Amino acid sequence: MLIPSLKHGFAHLRANRRMVFVFYLANFLFGLILLLPFRAMLSNYIGDSQMGAKLGGALDMDFVFEFFGGNEAVLTTQRAMLLVVPGLYWLFGLFLSGGAFTIFATQERYTSQQFWSGAAAHFGRFVRLALYAVPLLGILFCVQFLETGVQRLVWGKDAYQSITYLGSWVRLAITALSVILFGMIFDYARVHTVLHEEHKMRVAIWQGIKFAFDNFLTTFGLGLFMFIAGALLLALYNPLANSFSASNMFIVLLLFLLQQFYVLARMALKLALYAGETFLYQQHAAATAPITSTPAQNLDLEGLAPALE
Repeated sequence: MLIPSLKHGFAHLRANRRMVFVFYLANFLFGLILLLPFRAMLSNYIGDSQMGAKLGGALDMDFVFEFFGGNEAVLTTQRAMLLVVPGLYWLFGLFLSGGAFTIFATQERYTSQQFWSGAAAHFGRFVRLALYAVPLLGILFCVQFLETGVQRLVWGKDAYQSITYLGSWVRLAITALSVILFGMIFDYARVHTVLHEEHKMRVAIWQGIKFAFDNFLTTFGLGLFMFIAGALLLALYNPLANSFSASNMFIVLLLFLLQQFYVLARMALKLALYAGETFLYQQHAAATAPITSTPAQNLDLEGLAPALE
């Protein structure tokens, strides 16, 4: 079911392209709210110096540390924004996901009324679902520390540098796998909530866990495919963005357009994943549904009467 789910996900994405722009605009607006104050701070800091020309190229980490060190007092006032704005963006994304899953569950084309009504109808339940998922997130986050325990048990506190280096990569891989696992469980819990109009979120999170592990090869394969696709997209974007090193307006405009295309592509991958997961859940539910036979009393048996006499 992995290949059909991927095909359906991208096919349904093409049929509902307007949703990609809804998610993109949300990302763009929250990005402006977060970055405009920092742009003003950056403009006041560099003034008319030659450093402004260098900012059109690759990221200079020395300048980043110098900037944050020289604006510590101002940045202190911006810490609330650094916490609040990403949190609001996540909540709004959770709100939008209710509309997306509603569209994909009905397998109909995007309409504003259905999308926004679905988003509003499921938002409260999705927030409660996220609260139920916090312990699961904590457990999956702590899994990476098993590597540290094994390392100390086998090699002690003073392990070889090569062992420590390899262990850091193992922890990174475990963390990535945990992120994929948590994401797919949370997604299937939302799919269950939308398809079954579930109001008990503890039931929804359990159904998400159960479905994800009962069909692990397919569910994890689908999530892993989209994760790798996103990583490849980032690997392609970074060298291209760093190659725009000139400071003239035309290059800056090209870099801006490249960045927005990257964001659009990430939103498209997210929605394709939602569509594929919904299709997979529906197909599995249809395949495992009990077959109902027609009751005998509803059959016309009058023609059999002579044979039974």
